[in-house]
Amino acid sequence: MTTAEIICNAVDIQDGKKDFVVLTMDIAGEQRAEQRLRYRWPVRFARDIKEKPSPGQIVDASSRGLAILCRADKSCPHPDQLVTVDFGVPHFDLADSFDAVFFNRIGRVCRVDKLSSLVNRVAVQFAEPLFFKPGEQNISDPDAQQRLQTKAYSISKAEEIAKTQTRLTSIAQSKAESQTKARIEAEKRADLEAHARIEAEKKAKSDVEKNAKAHAEELVRAEERIKSLAEAKAEAEEKLKAEIESRCKAEANSIAQAE
Repeated sequence: MTTAEIICNAVDIQDGKKDFVVLTMDIAGEQRAEQRLRYRWPVRFARDIKEKPSPGQIVDASSRGLAILCRADKSCPHPDQLVTVDFGVPHFDLADSFDAVFFNRIGRVCRVDKLSSLVNRVAVQFAEPLFFKPGEQNISDPDAQQRLQTKAYSISKAEEIAKTQTRLTSIAQSKAESQTKARIEAEKRADLEAHARIEAEKKAKSDVEKNAKAHAEELVRAEERIKSLAEAKAEAEEKLKAEIESRCKAEANSIAQAE
């Protein structure tokens, strides 16, 4: 195997994060029965159906096999080991675009190349070939790479627009939530103030009613005292009148006796 070029790339292995720097190799001069399509798309593989799939990146693909990059750790498969891979392959049309065809294949690991202390290159041979040859689609390699780059750029722009829209939506939601919270707090304060005002009015009304009742009771007592005084005055006047009449009689009797 001859190495035409070694390129140092940052590869998005999982969740859109650039986890490590890998060395990818474009192979030239290696004799192959079928031309391969070189592209960089994510792939997931598992050595067992019960195992959680591990992330990787496609190097190239043919109808009978796939070369991928993966972490050089315990998740990396070994030669002659069977793996299940989930991946997509661009299927070019007669226009300037392509469709992504997704596959799930069981394959045998035929080679593992150690590219660095962090990254391995794994070659997988499918048990069942794809229904078309990815590298032989009546399209030149530069044209295929141009379409892939254009698509990647459009996806990146769409993701940027989506992120911007998401950020603007988040800002709008945050602003709306702040306004809603402020409105709720204002309504709470208004409710508390209204409640306090109602309670104050109730207390004032109660105080007025108490004062009015006390004043009425005092007025009744005053009227009773006035009535008692009037009765006492009338009784005193009667007594005084009786005394005057009695004195007058006495004086008349005295004059009569003197004569």
